Amino acid sequence: MVFDFSIVTRYAGLLFEGFLTTLSICAAGLLLGLFIGMITCTVKMRSPGWGAGLANVYIEFFRGTPFLIQVFLLYYVGPVFGIDISATAAGIIGIGLYGGAYFAEIYRSGILSIPKGQVEAARALGIGEKAILFRIVIPQIWGLIMAPLSNQIISLVKESAILSVITVQELTFVGQRAISETYNYVEIYTMVAFLYWALVTLLANLLRGLEKYATRYLRTRERSSTGFFVMKEQDIKL
Repeated sequence: MVFDFSIVTRYAGLLFEGFLTTLSICAAGLLLGLFIGMITCTVKMRSPGWGAGLANVYIEFFRGTPFLIQVFLLYYVGPVFGIDISATAAGIIGIGLYGGAYFAEIYRSGILSIPKGQVEAARALGIGEKAILFRIVIPQIWGLIMAPLSNQIISLVKESAILSVITVQELTFVGQRAISETYNYVEIYTMVAFLYWALVTLLANLLRGLEKYATRYLRTRERSSTGFFVMKEQDIKL
């Protein structure tokens, strides 16, 4: 079978439009999910009784049911209860709600990983609560959670292909439409796969850079353990 490059030329513009739609929906959905996860994590850890209970119900439901079913419920069942939104809005909200449940647990794991002794020592030295939060706790949390956070973000970007079932005009949907017109599965799916790969690779490199920045204090600690900073301190004492 010969690869028909004329199909690539003919549908490149259409698939690129779908790529841009996927990019915008994922960006909006991920930002929403990160925000929902932060609120959910705060409620679960700080609100007693019913607040933590509701947070747990939300987390367990969205982590325990397939994303496809959640999207169907939001877009097709939602209007029965007065929730009538566009396919694009349903896609953004769906990614946000689904991702938020995972992000909440990732945030919580990072917070619980911070030794309580550090916070207690900071208070004993007279450091204010705001400074403790922004100078001690948060920088370490980002360093601890960036790896699982990055994996979840990349997974959600790939899961966005499911939105084609509710007619969101994203990359997979326009690819299927092109196939229905040409019946050229190889060329179209190859292009779709390449565009997803390009998006995920770009995102992975960006997140890897953020992870290096968030864990820069660990590299400083490794350098200090070699004796470099100890020698400098001895030089000062002399």
